[in-house]
Amino acid sequence: MNDLLKAAGIGYRLADRGEDLGRLVEIFDDGRTRLVSESIENALPDVAARVRHAIALFRGRTATGEDKRSAAITLAGILEERRQLIKDELTTGDESALFQIANKFAVRHRNEQQLHDYDPAFLDWIFWWYLATVELTNRIIDRQARQGT
Repeated sequence: MNDLLKAAGIGYRLADRGEDLGRLVEIFDDGRTRLVSESIENALPDVAARVRHAIALFRGRTATGEDKRSAAITLAGILEERRQLIKDELTTGDESALFQIANKFAVRHRNEQQLHDYDPAFLDWIFWWYLATVELTNRIIDRQARQGT
């Protein structure tokens, strides 16, 4: 079926893994497809379930802006749990930048001080940035576990 969908050039395929197994999902470039796989494979089981859920929300054929926002919120929650790790392991300011975006642009919270009138492409960028950061922290956690730290 995926060969037929590819030949049709419609930009969707049937998911072959994850929470959205068997459903039509958007096709991404090879790098993002690899990021999706690695962010699930390299995560601890409790985190992997949340990452799978966020990915399913984001890439669903009928994903709305609210679905994509929910996906970003899920990833922001994982990063919040890893906030100290991010502070300790990444460069100065990385941690505050991650959460400034989530808090300033009506991703995690919604109030009158937050910016909410932005292009939907911005929300896509936030999702991919957060997913890449989750994967980065997965690798740091794995490295620390192998080193016994």
